[in-house]
Amino acid sequence: MEKITIYDVAKKAKVSISTASKALNDRKDVGDSTKERIRAIAADLNYEPSHFARALAMRKTGNIGVITVRYYQAPMLTNPFYFKIIEGIEEELINTDYNLVTNVIRKEQAEAMEIPKMVKEKSVDGIILLGYMPEKFVNLIVSKAPPTIIVDNVIKNPPVSTILMDNMDGATKAVEYLIDTGHKKIAYLSGPSSRYSFMQREQGYRKAHAARGIPVNEKFVLFNESEERGNEWMSKILATKDRPDAIFACNDVHAILAINMLKDHGLLVPDDISVLGFDNIEMSEHFIPSLSTVDINKPGMGTKAAQMLVDLINTKNNKVENIVFPTSIIIRKSVKNRD
Repeated sequence: MEKITIYDVAKKAKVSISTASKALNDRKDVGDSTKERIRAIAADLNYEPSHFARALAMRKTGNIGVITVRYYQAPMLTNPFYFKIIEGIEEELINTDYNLVTNVIRKEQAEAMEIPKMVKEKSVDGIILLGYMPEKFVNLIVSKAPPTIIVDNVIKNPPVSTILMDNMDGATKAVEYLIDTGHKKIAYLSGPSSRYSFMQREQGYRKAHAARGIPVNEKFVLFNESEERGNEWMSKILATKDRPDAIFACNDVHAILAINMLKDHGLLVPDDISVLGFDNIEMSEHFIPSLSTVDINKPGMGTKAAQMLVDLINTKNNKVENIVFPTSIIIRKSVKNRD
């Protein structure tokens, strides 16, 4: 059986192809009675409009884009934190007519201000910028792109809706928990100091110390600017005369790296040094020892991002929203009570 086309619907309804298309796309320049008659004929013929033709008629692609920048050797979409956010985006878009399209670019492309292909080709109706990107690069995309939502990053201008986690509060609660379990010499191991989330977590680390009246040992505050020289960073910690009794890591990946390096130095976690992470990635529960960490509703962040973007596309509402997801402490086996 041949596929029914818009031509067949128009022929049976005795109207032009343009009128039939307008009626099926609910255009205002076709009367209601004509729309109803043409829709009834289309249903009787079992007509199914092509996604491509409908997109052209409505000037929409039916695609939502997610852009991320790859800073590590491992593929970005295997990052356990961002993977869960994308999972939430995907789950929400299943309930819509939109498809999910991902575009991973290299950090060199972002630094060179190369416009991503999906932006140049206008192949998406909206974009979610996921994770850290240089502010100039974000500004370039926002200036060229359709409606945009930012997840896990902050820019000053122009105003764009963002979805974040409460980094400072999560870090404050984590360090207060370490202090309350008898730890007085707590190190903070971070990634690059330019990242908003890591800066906020450092502030939470300092806030907890101030709240408990404990001075911060600046030798214990270390930033791993290259994201690759973890051994150097751990050597600095262990070389101090009075080594820490706990490590608060900026994320679970750094925490697990720290535990492995402590083991290599003959130290036990948590007996010798406690370790607490941030993100609650799936691996943290199954690692030995299981990792105490800060939990974030990662799929929820993705779901909210998709909801906000679809609403922005459909309503053209330019209201800027800044959504902050709360955090909570997950207590497992990597922290020892020293009281």
